[in-house]
Amino acid sequence: MTKVTINKAYVEKYVADGEYPEVGELERKDLQKFYKHLTDVQLEDWLELEGLQFTPNESAPINRMRMCMAILYFHYPKAPAKKKQSKYAQYSLEDLLTMAIDNDVPVEMTDDERIMRMRTIMALRAAKHID
Repeated sequence: MTKVTINKAYVEKYVADGEYPEVGELERKDLQKFYKHLTDVQLEDWLELEGLQFTPNESAPINRMRMCMAILYFHYPKAPAKKKQSKYAQYSLEDLLTMAIDNDVPVEMTDDERIMRMRTIMALRAAKHID
């Protein structure tokens, strides 16, 4: 990656022949400065050239932001986020219900297992049987 000064003249000269920066050619901040000087039509051309897509919106500024983000994430992909595990993931619903019955903690019953799990955890927490 080379260090360059990104300004309107540089961008106009660069895209005069319909060329756009390759992946790794510009640093992240320089890439962001680069596409800020492009028109929406130029951004659309760049997306088409790279084979990228975005979800269109009625708002032009939102469309522009989505086009820019598609380019940015193509050049600098996001690292996958680690999914945070629930505090009570180690307990099955049956374990939680058994704990509630053993400790005489009343739980409002429901047919939905997810809601039942939530209600049981809340009741056990209120009764100070789990953190």
